[in-house]
Amino acid sequence: MKKQKQVTTVSDEDALEKLYWVVIGASAGGLEALKEFLKVLEPQTPAIYIIAQHLDPKHPTILKDLLERVSNMPVELVNKDMTPIPNTIYIVSPGHNAQIKNGKIVLSPAATIGPKPSINLLLDSLAEEVSERAIAVILSGTGSDGSQGVASIKASSGLIIVQDEQTAKYASMPNSAIETGFVDLVLPPSKIAQELGQYIQSSGKLLSNLAMPKSSTSLQKLFKRLLDETGYDFSGYKLKTVQRRIARRMAVHKILTLDDYVSLLNTSSSEVENLFRDLLISVTDFFRDTEAFSGLERVIFEVVKQHDENDQLRIWVPGCANGEEAYSISILFQKARMALRKEINYQIFATDIDEFALSQARKATFTETQVKNVDPQILDSYFYLKEGAYIIKKMVRDHVVFARQNVVMDPPFSRLDLISCRNVMIYFSIDLQRQVLQTFHFALKPNGFLFLGKAESANSVTPELFDAYDKVSQIFKRKQTSISQRIDHVSSAVSVSISRRRQDSTMPLMLQEKNRLVGQLDQALLDQLIPTAVVIDDQGQVMHIRGDVSYYLTFPQGRIDTNILTLVRDELKVDVRTLIQKAKRDGSATTQALFYEEVSKKNALFLSVQRMSVEGMSQDVYVLSFTKVDLSDAFISGTSLIDNKEGISNETLRQEVSIFKERLQTAVEELETTNEELQSTNEELQSSNEELQSANEELQTSNEEMQSTNEELSTVNEELEVKTFELEQVNNDLENMLAMMKEPIVMVDNRLKVQRFTKAASQIFNLTQKDIGQIITTLDLGVEIVNLRQELLNVIESTSEHDLPIRKRDQEFVIRLSPYKTDSVSQVGVMMFVEEVALTTPLPSEYNQQQWQVVELCGKVVPYAQIVIDQKGIIVAVNERSESLFGYSAKELLYQNVKILMPNPYSQHHDDYIRDYLNGNSAGSLGIWRDVTGLMKSGERLLLKLYVESTLLNGKPYFMGYLTKSEILDAFK
Repeated sequence: MKKQKQVTTVSDEDALEKLYWVVIGASAGGLEALKEFLKVLEPQTPAIYIIAQHLDPKHPTILKDLLERVSNMPVELVNKDMTPIPNTIYIVSPGHNAQIKNGKIVLSPAATIGPKPSINLLLDSLAEEVSERAIAVILSGTGSDGSQGVASIKASSGLIIVQDEQTAKYASMPNSAIETGFVDLVLPPSKIAQELGQYIQSSGKLLSNLAMPKSSTSLQKLFKRLLDETGYDFSGYKLKTVQRRIARRMAVHKILTLDDYVSLLNTSSSEVENLFRDLLISVTDFFRDTEAFSGLERVIFEVVKQHDENDQLRIWVPGCANGEEAYSISILFQKARMALRKEINYQIFATDIDEFALSQARKATFTETQVKNVDPQILDSYFYLKEGAYIIKKMVRDHVVFARQNVVMDPPFSRLDLISCRNVMIYFSIDLQRQVLQTFHFALKPNGFLFLGKAESANSVTPELFDAYDKVSQIFKRKQTSISQRIDHVSSAVSVSISRRRQDSTMPLMLQEKNRLVGQLDQALLDQLIPTAVVIDDQGQVMHIRGDVSYYLTFPQGRIDTNILTLVRDELKVDVRTLIQKAKRDGSATTQALFYEEVSKKNALFLSVQRMSVEGMSQDVYVLSFTKVDLSDAFISGTSLIDNKEGISNETLRQEVSIFKERLQTAVEELETTNEELQSTNEELQSSNEELQSANEELQTSNEEMQSTNEELSTVNEELEVKTFELEQVNNDLENMLAMMKEPIVMVDNRLKVQRFTKAASQIFNLTQKDIGQIITTLDLGVEIVNLRQELLNVIESTSEHDLPIRKRDQEFVIRLSPYKTDSVSQVGVMMFVEEVALTTPLPSEYNQQQWQVVELCGKVVPYAQIVIDQKGIIVAVNERSESLFGYSAKELLYQNVKILMPNPYSQHHDDYIRDYLNGNSAGSLGIWRDVTGLMKSGERLLLKLYVESTLLNGKPYFMGYLTKSEILDAFK
């Protein structure tokens, strides 16, 4: 007995908002996987399921019928926009794309090129609509549809499961999803169904269990593990954001406590990486918040207006995600340049810590969903459409540079005209927001602009650094501050603090207070002893800046290089390089004194490099300190900094040292020139590689189109195979039924061709298997059936039953012609049921006696042809005049239906006449003489006079008809 399908209804609005939405994407080979998935899927927890199976848009699908047989829930085909209900399986109809909007499944015509329906489009809309309650399941299929969509699901903290390669008939689509690095689980279809139920049930419980303060020991251990493994500190992120993503990872692994999850992190680097990727937030949109971007457009217009064409405008977009915001700003600069007719140059630095998001941004290729809110005029002017994707035009793309950078830890860009950092700091704590805003203040030019998101503010967190310029659009203007204040800000913002790395977050409160006091004392002493210093790593990359280094370091335009030898002034490079090498070799501090004059003052600069080992770091760090001393003050006070015996006053030694320095500087410059040439060669090779990659992408696109067509054909073939199998089963069932039936039955189609017949019918009509498909009226049936062709066509046309008497040897039969039809009326055929009237059993004796009495009576009255019929129209008696009138012998007429003596249309209505009379329940004369047309055996028609009366014999009604030619009756009268 088939299991009853369940439908769960959810009336509470809060419950509706907590519903999970599951999109199942499949293509070639997906039917088998879907069946296995639905067999196991149980409606235990309310969820909405939508199947996006690639289908041929030119043919109707039977997928609904096929899945209904195995599903424990109702299955619906989505042919129009609808609001789904929980625990119902929805299938996107062929030729349509589907999106989720305002809780509804919204259909739109599918694109001519590409998979139909688009799994990417559906997943993108789902991620935007339900956020972390989105679940993507990718099953068997060719191509890569769904890979872009799983990135959106991951960005919204949703769950992603794909079918494993061992069970997938075609593994290309699941493997493409796996290659994105966003997949949470890889399982066979039946296990996927089980996992879904467990995940949906446990996610909500885990989130409530994780409601703990940030100071909790387990959470601090988790942050430390992330910092040690990835180098990124998430302790400054908002607690709810972090907890939600941790809960999702715990639900995937079915872990119930945070301590157990921390234990997993300590033993699994791959899980640390998975959690790290989950914590990265890469969600953005083109021109997100139209009103805010309108305000930014006005600012950009004024900035372009106030600068000369020779100027270069510098813009920074930290947290750029997939690049939509950076490209939006580039488009606004293009519009301003065109409006003002200024070919002013501008450069946008777009940065993020998510390397995958950056790789997507560099492609400058976006789906229909990603550009849905872009003005059509902007789409036409700054994008071009290629194979269903929207690609940024070169004039916009060339002004944007993408790079990996951590806005919290890495050094910023400098001398910027605009920073756009929208909806990034909303995930940061107040302290971390303040630190980042200090970085932005340092990086901006005087009167530079800062563009933030709706929920962010600069003047409320750092009122000393920014003024509100446009409150509605969240645009702020940089305030002027002292140089030392700027350096202090960037020093704390661009580096990983060594003391912070050494701090043990699990210390008791009193010990932390003591360490804080000691740290303040150490800081005061450090300010006195080393006021200006730079901390670098083993590769020479700047990690920390202390004090005012603006006299010793320079920050060039363009993409910043944090190597100390790039930032230090040219006249100091040789000495700094030498000191670093000595410190690496000897492990001890080295000092070098440089002498120079400044406005009639003699100065000495002491450079010192100290190698240090820091707890928690695998490599040593180096502290480069700068100490400047006014020699004039020193000599006046009688202090000798340099002993003259050592030759400092010796002009010859100074000249030699100067010559060596010049030679060394020349060698360094030659090396740098060689390096630039090698870099140029590398760029040429990279350019050639990009061209080859472009050609490869075109070939790949063509291949994807062919794969898409193949997927559609494969899906249709799968459905046809299933349909063929079902038809074979139905045909076998029907053949077995016909073989077991003892009744004579013949089936003919609307073209009168024999389709099937029973064994009993073959004995009556001499039918064999060779006769199947032949027109029945062309066969030798072994029995003469008058007007069989016309009778069959009449039944097909009128779709009403009709009886036709026949005689074979001494056996009398009635063929009941009954129409049968399919859903299409044009496919009407005829079922011929043979009923035996009188076989070898003779008529009762009283019947014969009555027959002859009637015949004798007729002969005595008038010399007419006389025919007697029963209530079925069967001839039971005739006289000799009837034989001579119609050309039949009495034997040929007896037990035939009287309609053989009537041409159409009279024969069609004869049964109705008898039926109407019998319903009146009376006997007697039926009328007077009337004109009729008779049909002779030869086919010739006769004009006759007919008189009919009814009588009862042995309680049964009979009809006696008297016929003669019209001219004879007229003469007789």
